[in-house]
Amino acid sequence: MEHKPITNTQNVINSKELLTRINWLEQQLNYRCSDDYSEELKALNAFARNIEAAASVSTYDSGVNLIRDSTFENHANGKIAEGTGKALCRKDCRPVDFGGVTYWLPG
Repeated sequence: MEHKPITNTQNVINSKELLTRINWLEQQLNYRCSDDYSEELKALNAFARNIEAAASVSTYDSGVNLIRDSTFENHANGKIAEGTGKALCRKDCRPVDFGGVTYWLPG
């Protein structure tokens, strides 16, 4: 089953979906050469490394949603940060770069 590509135009990116897509791309590239897959994998691996640098393993592996900066206010409005019971705000998040676009990692 092919998973949808993950790009830095998405408003929310789930970390588990990111890891699943990376694994799927790696498997596909074992069987055939694809410039599109190679470029996407390169971008996603860089994004994953940036997330790992900003987060604890437990945060990253739990399937946390990363929120695009340009939509943070709309997305976070009324959302409760996991485990805190407080409203989600930028000061409680860490910025993560994905190809020149900032995403916010809660926690």
